[in-house]
Amino acid sequence: MIPALAHISDGSPRGRRNRRSLARRTADTIRHAVSEVLENDEIASGPELMQQLDPRIKLVSIVLFAVTASFAQSIWVLLAFVVATAGLAAASGISIGSFSRKVWASAGFFGLLLSLPAATAWISPGPVLVPLGPLSITSSGLLIAARLTTRVAAGAGFGMLVVWTTRWTDILQALTAMRMPDIVVATLAMTQQQIMSLLRTVENIHLARESRMLTSGTAKDNRLWVTERMAFIVKKSVKTADDVYDAMLARGFSGAMPSLVRLRAATRDWLWLAASVASCAALLGVDRVLMPR
Repeated sequence: MIPALAHISDGSPRGRRNRRSLARRTADTIRHAVSEVLENDEIASGPELMQQLDPRIKLVSIVLFAVTASFAQSIWVLLAFVVATAGLAAASGISIGSFSRKVWASAGFFGLLLSLPAATAWISPGPVLVPLGPLSITSSGLLIAARLTTRVAAGAGFGMLVVWTTRWTDILQALTAMRMPDIVVATLAMTQQQIMSLLRTVENIHLARESRMLTSGTAKDNRLWVTERMAFIVKKSVKTADDVYDAMLARGFSGAMPSLVRLRAATRDWLWLAASVASCAALLGVDRVLMPR
């Protein structure tokens, strides 16, 4: 190898097979996020249990489950809600492993993080399980932390069921039918479209840099480049939002988001809603009467 070209060869893609650059890692992360969104659209179009429900009935029932879980105090009833979300996910064609991993990696982790102070003797006095001085973990505090974590996980699970089993356009249409303000629905619709567009833009920017770089660059150069691209994306998002809004006004946009699809609730939808109300009432009754706190 020619010494003068050694540094170029070492930095080439062939020499970096086992070491991905910052641009490559970022592009792969963005591609993974976009593919997950597209995969969710495929799942939402399936013929499984929750996909066949009317979006309005689905939203009402899921909100009912989430609100009931927020009122539950027994850890066993809260665990029943968590198991119910996993069961509904399985019945809707969603991988239980993927579903549980996403719920607990986000909502479960942050719920545990926020509830950890409540598990200490400093906030929740009681029998000490793990002696750590003023930060000793007590049995009553551990129960409080477990209750809060499972409640957050249950609520997040019900929310993810709606997102994974309902097309975004159907969610917007359901919100419109439920008298949600037009400005809110329009904002949600435009936000989702712009996020997808900007994700593609960021991915293309990083792939373009990767294809033109012979070396991975220093950490300082990478941080500077990422900062500059962040500023570029912010400016682009603001300009795109203004351009899109002006184009919509020029085409007669009045604030409403019309749809050619008409939602109709079938018998199975009303049966689902009745079963949801009965299940929530039964679980809340068990929580208040039978289960220990």
